[in-house]
Amino acid sequence: MISYSREEALRLNHDYIGIEHLLLGLIREGEGLAIKVMKSLDIDMLLLRRKTEESIRDRVSAVPVNAASLPLTRQAKKVLKFTVLEAKVMKTETIGTEHLMLAILKNKDNLATQLLNKMDVDYEIFKAELDFMLQDGE
Repeated sequence: MISYSREEALRLNHDYIGIEHLLLGLIREGEGLAIKVMKSLDIDMLLLRRKTEESIRDRVSAVPVNAASLPLTRQAKKVLKFTVLEAKVMKTETIGTEHLMLAILKNKDNLATQLLNKMDVDYEIFKAELDFMLQDGE
């Protein structure tokens, strides 16, 4: 999944991997429990992708991007740490896309979460739908 985020940053000519690239990587992967939950919440993944790209289009690097070294932003590192914590809270042995999405949504001060909030998805709504799907045997 991180490799997709990296590829998204490169495709957009960004010299960093931010939370918005993590979201684009999730969307690009196109599967996993996070995507199932989003679709269950009637989120148009193509629209979310387009809105995310439009919001970060002006952040293009002025110098050629070094594909070998794309650093994670401080916020993206924080989200990845929270991803591990979300998996622990849910008592799962593996870290899944759902944990990454919860970690993204937990941090309210980022573009990805703000876009999702505009689509009526926040941490509590996503978590409730995820719990419902897990109880249903998803």
